[in-house]
Amino acid sequence: MAKVLVNFQNEFLQEIDKIAELEHRTRSSLIREALRRYLLQYKNEPIQKEPEIISKTLVSNKMIYPVSKVS
Repeated sequence: MAKVLVNFQNEFLQEIDKIAELEHRTRSSLIREALRRYLLQYKNEPIQKEPEIISKTLVSNKMIYPVSKVS
């Protein structure tokens, strides 16, 4: 299995960790499941948003997390 380094804002990571703890699973397991569901949804109904909008924000039910560009 390959490892991938991903940067998250602290508040976003805290939410991920909270859910992982509630579901008695690891952070990695939760993130893998979220991406599996996203890919399945994307294959069935591609997102119709402008690419510019997608690259600027990551939206959850509760908060909007700005995406910072890695240099």
